[in-house]
Amino acid sequence: MKLKLNLEDKILKLQRCIEKIKENREVLIIIVMFILLCFIVCLSEVLYTSHFLLGTSPTSFNWRKALFLIIPIIFFGILVISIILRFLRERKKAEEVLQKSQQEFVSLFKNSPEALVYLDEKGNIIDINPRFTELFGYNLNEVKGRNLDNGMIHPPEKMEEGKWMTEKALKGKFYYETIRKKKDGTLFPVSISISRVMLDGKLQGAIGMYRDITERKQDEQLHQVLYNISKAANSAISLDQLYPLIHQELGSIIDTTNFYIALVDEKEDKIFFPYNIDNTKPIHLPRTINHNSLVAEVIRTGNSIFVNQEIIKGKKFMEKFKEWFGTLRKVWLGVPLKIEDKTIGVIAVQSYTNSHLYSERDIGLLEFVSSQVATAIERKRTEEKIRYLSFHDALTDLYNRAYFEEELERYNFPRYYPLSIMMVDVNGLKVINDTFGHHKGDKLLQRLASLLNSISRKGDVIARLGGDEFAILLPSTTAEQVHDFHERIKKTCEEDSIKPIYLRPSIALGHATQKGEYQNTEALLKEADKRMYQDKNITR
Repeated sequence: MKLKLNLEDKILKLQRCIEKIKENREVLIIIVMFILLCFIVCLSEVLYTSHFLLGTSPTSFNWRKALFLIIPIIFFGILVISIILRFLRERKKAEEVLQKSQQEFVSLFKNSPEALVYLDEKGNIIDINPRFTELFGYNLNEVKGRNLDNGMIHPPEKMEEGKWMTEKALKGKFYYETIRKKKDGTLFPVSISISRVMLDGKLQGAIGMYRDITERKQDEQLHQVLYNISKAANSAISLDQLYPLIHQELGSIIDTTNFYIALVDEKEDKIFFPYNIDNTKPIHLPRTINHNSLVAEVIRTGNSIFVNQEIIKGKKFMEKFKEWFGTLRKVWLGVPLKIEDKTIGVIAVQSYTNSHLYSERDIGLLEFVSSQVATAIERKRTEEKIRYLSFHDALTDLYNRAYFEEELERYNFPRYYPLSIMMVDVNGLKVINDTFGHHKGDKLLQRLASLLNSISRKGDVIARLGGDEFAILLPSTTAEQVHDFHERIKKTCEEDSIKPIYLRPSIALGHATQKGEYQNTEALLKEADKRMYQDKNITR
């Protein structure tokens, strides 16, 4: 059994050796040449041997010379034949490799996931792949032989750009991002990379690759919008300045012709509209959170709502909103503004002309940016609240001493002369606090603040300086005018019909006027304060 296996191994080795010799014909030819030479040498010896052994006379023909003359002829002949055979075999192999390479190229070209176009050295189209047809809408018969830059895939304003790109691309590798046009006229962003096709050092043409980068551009634009909103939220602009900026930024990713922001007022339990741009309904009145409207529904549920005329009529749960939706609206889309899990408002877009202006995709788009919008709005609201509290009295909602003193310095300028100051002091506040409690004393102070606000002018600065002391700054007010104002305040307080009667403010007033020459504000305050105490002594 072992002997049989060894024999089979030897046979297999011999077969492999023979196969290798067949594969390498030059080796086979050399072996044959070697055997032939050996045969010739042997033959020459045999021819001479007969002369010596048999005693025959040597012939006149010299066989040895003739045979040895044949040897180099055969050698060189075999060598030439082997070189020719090797050349032919290598050429055939190169042709097979080239054919295989061409087939692979065609396969890669046709099956590429990117849109490819094959151009000659003049920019004329030789071939396109299926993806090019899918992307641009043209088949090969429509474009073959046409110049790429004849406006077929170029918007009018990009014609010169296309020619410049082709010229540059035929000189070397090239990459560019721009706008191109489909067969149906649709414009879309593309990235273009072009590589030259060289053969034996000569330019044969170029292959252009087109990639639709619409989604990438949308993502870039979306992140730019988020960045711009975040940047605005961290800038020094006010909340009222932030709203139009949000509108402008969102307008770059979605149609915001009719756009509004609704926010929740938790104290009043109402929805108000701090920003509204609407061609048909320029004013949105505040409403309760239980109002029968889609904006209130978004706030109540915390979920986005997309609805058009078909949906409003076709879905049962939308029936209660039919009256609110009306017949003018064609489509409405609203998404909640959330801080963590708390809904603080809604951003909404709508159209009165096109029911297909928005789609389900736009819900995700607005939801993606809504958290950044909510964060920006909440940040500005917090900043303004802090700023408000830093300059306002928490009890009466009037300005505080710090703000009043700052404004007094600002107004103490000839432009605002005559500048008048009114000092106000509440009589009997301590008695009310001691008798009825501090919460009633607080009510009295709040009532006086309300009365002062009701009779003051828009440009007047009313402040609670502390305790029972108030002050009013009146720019561009003469001594006579401030005296009239003094009397009006007195009369308003005396005729106040509030119940219980002890909440009717009893006050002492004093005023002073800066008439024309610069006067130290401290001296102005002292003069008004002095007159206020004089009035207080009289009212006692």
